Amino acid sequence: AHHVSLAQDWWKPLLRCSRGGAWTSAGGTMTDSGNTPVRTESDVYDRQIRLWGAEAQSKMSSARVLYVHITGVSSEILKNLVLAGVRAAICDGRPYPSTASTTPSSFLPPAERLALNDEKEGYLPPQSTEESDGERPTKKRRSTTMANAMKPYVEELNPLLDECEINETPIEDVPDSYFEKFDIVIASRLGIRQAVRIASATTSSGGKFYLVDTFGLSGCAAIDLGEKHEFRRELGKKLSDVTRLSSYLSMKHMMGLKLANATGRFDKVPPRIWAMYRSLLEYQDETGSFPSSETAADFAEKTMKWLDDCGDAVVGKDFLGSEAELKQLSLLA
Repeated sequence: AHHVSLAQDWWKPLLRCSRGGAWTSAGGTMTDSGNTPVRTESDVYDRQIRLWGAEAQSKMSSARVLYVHITGVSSEILKNLVLAGVRAAICDGRPYPSTASTTPSSFLPPAERLALNDEKEGYLPPQSTEESDGERPTKKRRSTTMANAMKPYVEELNPLLDECEINETPIEDVPDSYFEKFDIVIASRLGIRQAVRIASATTSSGGKFYLVDTFGLSGCAAIDLGEKHEFRRELGKKLSDVTRLSSYLSMKHMMGLKLANATGRFDKVPPRIWAMYRSLLEYQDETGSFPSSETAADFAEKTMKWLDDCGDAVVGKDFLGSEAELKQLSLLA
């Protein structure tokens, strides 16, 4: 729901890097010359270090987080983690600006993310972060990818971090070994087969996998922390000893679970939000794309058949509503 353009520069008073190595913040300017010392990580991250300690901040700074397919929700996660000092890498070979026009990201100003009438042309991201009368320079050139379009904006967020690594290869052509080197993978707009593949590759090397999407005012996430995930429980103001998950459900088993069986202690029937999300993932897996206004009728037909095939008294073809309601869901996707 956060579609506010960064062109408004709301975050620049918090942290800005100008040319020549000068740091500017609400508290003044720090330069690498003269009597004023250069701002360090301990200066920039002072408040959060006080909250969770220097050791935790050091671990965050050394973490490697990969974002697969940038969307409105994943770019919001990226923004929060980058500002906190966590490096980002982006794997998104989808075309820009056409992709951004259907899955808006608050990082990309409307003037740059609008799809052009001429499919052969597009907008390259700005090559410089210099301001010109408060507006970002925009050049009309050939099309590029979402990863390349996001790169300068991510690097501008927190210049203390290394260069934002990008991978413009289509997701189906990216090998499993690529995902194994990341501590956390946050993905959006994937089909079930790709989600299961990437989750398996990520968790096999000790990483964590998050699949997250929003549709309309709703959103859903499927999380695979790996079989050996360790954590501490909150016991009042204290923490328990390190423990492991008592029961583990991998992404493969999660997506392979029959919808009628997706119940729990507080859910006697499958949660509607999970059924909605599964219907979108199932459609993407079968057709190669998420539903849209152009495919609303096809989505409704395929989803009602998928629900009917679940073959349960609780989950039938009308579980998510009428054909008209399913068409409306395809518009939100």
